[in-house]
Amino acid sequence: MNWNKQTLVITGSSGFVGEKLAIRAITEGFDVVGIDFKKSKNLDCKQLELDLASQNFYDKIPAESTIIHLASLSTDLMCRENPILAIDANLRATSLVLENAKKSNAKHFLFASSEWVYPERPEVTEQRESDRLDLADLNSLYAMTKLFGESLIRSASLIPYTILRFGIVYGPRKVPGSSAESIALKVYAGDEISVGSKETARRFIFIDDLIAGILQSASKGPDLLNTKILNLAGSELVSLDQIVSAANEILGRTSVIIDGGKIASIRNPLIDETTKILEWSPKINIRRGLESCLKVMSANNG
Repeated sequence: MNWNKQTLVITGSSGFVGEKLAIRAITEGFDVVGIDFKKSKNLDCKQLELDLASQNFYDKIPAESTIIHLASLSTDLMCRENPILAIDANLRATSLVLENAKKSNAKHFLFASSEWVYPERPEVTEQRESDRLDLADLNSLYAMTKLFGESLIRSASLIPYTILRFGIVYGPRKVPGSSAESIALKVYAGDEISVGSKETARRFIFIDDLIAGILQSASKGPDLLNTKILNLAGSELVSLDQIVSAANEILGRTSVIIDGGKIASIRNPLIDETTKILEWSPKINIRRGLESCLKVMSANNG
């Protein structure tokens, strides 16, 4: 595919999503500049080692770039353990990246938000980009920083922007990074699987599908996507019970999930609008995705 040597500036380029995005983008013909605290040994592109909460980079990147802002303190646990760092990493840094985008004359700003901005529901509810969201409905500091970050961009951005709300991302890595991977690894190890509610469900999205959606967003550009909010999530809602069933099927096991009897937590961000606008849809279902994850995790865990 010919992307006409479009330059992508990817913050958080040494992270799980950022590194894989950069590698795929380079392969597909983009020029890439990666920004992170520490350079990745796996990237063959220009990399800047920066603290985005305190350092500028506008004079180190080409004009007319597309900036993909992935960098953040990306788990609720890390945010709760260090609220000041969460505010610096997720809000102060976003504000500074916006300022650098303006000074560098960037053509498009893509912000990695999250399905966490949608409130958890006890039953299946359709959640759309047009929903009116309120901080008072959230009980996660991570979610609050993402929703506030969206508001910051809408009110302060002086260049075209698009907000991408990621579903729960999973993919092959040595250490599980999502509940889907963690539960699948427990099935592999024969460990007890205890959850608050087996009906808790999310729209898990496999890493390759997510990257395809991000690159498609960069390709469509600001003329089509300016001020848009798009859900980049999986094509189906998957419960924790279904994850156990899929892992059992892959591994030939009979693990049973222990339900704690708590109220289910369900977030269900629909992707109809994204599919139509981006001409994109997820290709990898939960079984295929978990099979890929288990190959890597099982090799690492003996």
